[in-house]
Amino acid sequence: MRIDAVDYFDAARERLTQANLLYDKAHYSIALYVGGVAVESLLRAYVVRLDPKLEAAHNLPMLLKASNLRAFTTPIEYQQTGAAIVDLFKRWKNDLRYISNSRLRRRLKKQKLDRGIRGDYLKENCRIGLETTTTILRIGVAKWKQS
Repeated sequence: MRIDAVDYFDAARERLTQANLLYDKAHYSIALYVGGVAVESLLRAYVVRLDPKLEAAHNLPMLLKASNLRAFTTPIEYQQTGAAIVDLFKRWKNDLRYISNSRLRRRLKKQKLDRGIRGDYLKENCRIGLETTTTILRIGVAKWKQS
């Protein structure tokens, strides 16, 4: 099945909603995964518009570069998007779909992403991930019609 730019764009918005619903139910590892998929879908929408054959795996920084989003955003918006993607990419990997909350806790601890967080560092990292996802989608969705 061929997925076109509009399909990716629509999926991005749906995935953000779904990620927030999962977060509210304390399904943190899958919520974070779905949030990352929302960003990946948005960037793929931009990429597919430019070159339907381009493949960039699941590497969010590489997808950002290939998306040419820079051409449609102000320098501040692009900087915010880039910083949010770097922050999300610290927490998000495509294999999150295969791991439990307890396994994600161990991964975050190993990455030292538990430092300076009071309370549930898994929940907080997921919240941060979804916040960055929201920032990326807010900018990318707003610029969609201009691209």
